[in-house]
Amino acid sequence: HGIPDGITPNGDNYNDVWELSMLNFYPESAVRIYNRWGEKVFESKRGNKYSTQFDGTYNGKDLPVGTYYYVIEFNDGENEPVTGPLTILR
Repeated sequence: HGIPDGITPNGDNYNDVWELSMLNFYPESAVRIYNRWGEKVFESKRGNKYSTQFDGTYNGKDLPVGTYYYVIEFNDGENEPVTGPLTILR
């Protein structure tokens, strides 16, 4: 699916957000990102193609550098959920 495995949200306008434009083809998709303790730090809103951008923040604060884990559910009746690591570097 060509899912990026990291972001560098440092304000240089390069790789600052984790964007999954391919989800525009899956309007019912849902994206969740968890920290290493299993706490949800991001959740997209279904049907909103702009809600799948993750900028490395939670509740308006920068998340610590490290590895997080994503779950993408396509909710299309065909594709299995996709999971993987996502690294935040600053």
